[in-house]
Parts: sequence; C-alpha cells; structure tokens
Amino acid sequence: MTPLPQPMTSRERLLATLRGQEPDRVPVVPDVSNMMPCRYTGKPYWEVYVNNNPPMWRAHIALQQRFGYDMILSGDLGASPDDPPAESRIISTDEEQWVVEKTIHTAQGNLSTITAYPRARSPWNIKPLITDPEAEIPALLATLTDPWRKSTSHATEVRQAVGDKGIIRVTVSVPLAWWLYARLHMDQSLLDFIDRQALVEKAMDAYAEWALELLKATFELAHPDIVLFSGSVSSMSVVSPRLYRRYAFPFLCRAVELAERYGVFTGVHMCGRSKAALPILAEAGIDLIEPLEARPGGDVVLADVKRQYGDRFCLKGNVNTFETLARGTPADVTAAARQCIEDAAAGGGFILSTGDQVSSDTPEENFVALIASAERYGRYRSASS
Repeated sequence: MTPLPQPMTSRERLLATLRGQEPDRVPVVPDVSNMMPCRYTGKPYWEVYVNNNPPMWRAHIALQQRFGYDMILSGDLGASPDDPPAESRIISTDEEQWVVEKTIHTAQGNLSTITAYPRARSPWNIKPLITDPEAEIPALLATLTDPWRKSTSHATEVRQAVGDKGIIRVTVSVPLAWWLYARLHMDQSLLDFIDRQALVEKAMDAYAEWALELLKATFELAHPDIVLFSGSVSSMSVVSPRLYRRYAFPFLCRAVELAERYGVFTGVHMCGRSKAALPILAEAGIDLIEPLEARPGGDVVLADVKRQYGDRFCLKGNVNTFETLARGTPADVTAAARQCIEDAAAGGGFILSTGDQVSSDTPEENFVALIASAERYGRYRSASS
C-alpha cells in the first residue's frame, strides 16, 4: 500500500495555492480583520487599539491558535527615526467608548485625526487626517519618510511567531486609496478630482514613488510572502473603473513588476463591488483577488469568476459575513462554504474565506463551521491518491 502523503503545514498549503497548485486541501483564511481578535482578548477594544494591550498582532496569533485556521498575518516594517513625532490625547471616556485625538507634528505643520473606539465594535473616524488639502498636503507628504530607515523588529517578531502556521503579508495602499483614506469623506474626496485635480495628482505621484521605494525596502528587509494592495475605499462601490484605471492601475503595474523580481506574490483587497475591476487587475498581473463579495454588498458570482479568471488569479472568498456568518446557523455556513468550494476549488488556486470583515457578534459555532468545512469538503483527490 502506498503511504498517504503527510498533511501540509498552513504555510505550505497557502504557498501552493498561490502558485495555482492543488494542496492537500483548500486553505481557509477567514477575514477576521481586527474585531474578532479584539473580542477574544476579553477586553474593551480600546485596550488593544489604543493601549496596545495586547498588541493587535498578538491578538491575531491567539485567535489562530484557538481556532486553527490558515493564517495570513501582517508583518510590515515599523517606524523610522525620521518619522515626525506624534502624540495621542484622550478627549473623552465612558463605559462604552473612548474618543482619542492623534496629532502628527511635521516640519510643514500639524495633522490630526479624531477616532471613536467603542467597547466592542470597530473604531470609527470622527475627523479625517486631511480637511483642507491646499494647506495640509505639504504636511501629509512630510510623513513619507525614508523607507530604508524603518525598523525591522516587528516584521522579524511576527515572522518568527507565525512560523509554519501561515504566511506573512504586507499592505500598501494604491495612490487612489491613499488619498481617499486621508480624506475619508467620500463626497469631498471624489470632488477633489474635479476641483483640485492638479494638486491631488501631484501629491499622489509623490506618494506612488515613495510607495514603490517602500516596497523595495520591505521586500529586502522584511521578506514578506505577499503584498496586498488596498483598499476598500477604492472599490467599485465607491469609484468608477475609469478613476481606478487612471489612479491605481499604473502604480499596480510597476509594483507587480517589482514584486516579481523579488519573488513576492501580489494581491488586491476590494470589498463591495469588484466585477468591473477584474479585467484591470488581470491586466496589471495581480496574483490574488479578495474577497469577491456576492450580492447584495458585492456584484460577483464566484463560479463565474472561476470560469473567467481561474487560470489568472488565486481567488479568496466569499461566504457572506452578515446574512450567513453572523445571522445564519452553522448549517447555513456549512452549506455556503461547501458551495464556494464546489464553485472555485477545482484545479487549485482557491482560498475559502468570508466576504469582508467577520463581525464581532458572529456566533462562535458559525465561525467554527466555516473552518471545519475546509477540512470536510476541501480535500483534493490528488492529495489522497
């Protein structure tokens, strides 16, 4: 009798999948973002977000150890001694929420944000970083300091902690998302491309050159497995394909070329609608697309994406995080996960996941059902033959 092959480690499984191969089984990587890790610390979320108690990445490690899914964890470079000094001030506290102001002191002026941190929900922004582009863009650009002087200690510590339990991701915003994240108020930020186009384009061009240098430094100093280009604010639910092609596509092409030279995989996170962006991302040469949300939040059919792009992308998704994972039953979750596997797993190149971020009120039994589905229904025949 031919002995069965040994099960893969999570790291081996994910890397094989990113290469378009069939691993021993479909990997399962729920998009836990930050709410689930915070929840299972048992502490108010501001303890993790504001007081770094514990550091967010350690909360992620603890969650993975508790539930045993395949892990993709952020291991970005840390701060640089060139970074402008910053300080945080607690504006108000009560039993349900902290409100915190963060101020960055640059040589070109101060920038500040105000953020609310609820006890058991994601933080939300009260004041964005940029409210007066003409006056504040010089200070914003002053925050883009020498990438080569950034600390490697965090990246090293994360990589050692993850080990064979998963792979290491770094995250960089495309220029379009960088600007929209700084502005946050979508109506105002989108009008910037009409009212102050030259100013914003000049800022995004400067950011793009810095971000490419950041990528090079990150690849050489932190040795990630994949770089994920964000973000959600530049999804097709917010911007047009024309805007994305103009202010994200050229950067993606250059970034993909750089990543390929270093042997680093590339991915794009685009929650909400993503269908219109898929040909753009294929043209740029992206390796992975997530979370491929279906209706009503998104607009893709996973089986259709597999047929059209399964030989081009690794697909990651797409069990609905609200109707199914948070509000359904374990049987509902299992059925949805099984359907995803049937729709997209054949031939490899598929990671079972959720739509966007798993909410903090998701029943534990539903979360467990998602993870168990990969083991129960995601086995590849080639792995057991």
